[in-house]
Amino acid sequence: MSKHEYFACPLCGINKIISSTKRGKKIGHSEDLQWPVIDLESYLIMQMREGGGKKPGVYGKVGKGKAPGSGFHTIPSESLTFEEVLKNPEYTSIVQGMKEQLIRLIKTARETGFIKESDLR
Repeated sequence: MSKHEYFACPLCGINKIISSTKRGKKIGHSEDLQWPVIDLESYLIMQMREGGGKKPGVYGKVGKGKAPGSGFHTIPSESLTFEEVLKNPEYTSIVQGMKEQLIRLIKTARETGFIKESDLR
């Protein structure tokens, strides 16, 4: 059985492989492990998406077999930015949960010395 080493973002949960016993070292430098930079003014934080469905499978039936689907496509006109979500009472509890997670992350990062007060200015 092979082992793989990952780093996971404590805020969003995205994880990235950094090494594997099968493939050897995947990355060697921190600059090789990039995290996305999100522009909160334009990023669609609430995304309305439409499923693309599946291509016909090996038996010719729609949605069957091993053929890949075309994924889920964001509908920008029905999606909301961070500012729009903050103004919409429908998403208050979701935004509150995100805020609490972010505060927990920052508090722990400060307690461990990973983030200093000067970093937050």
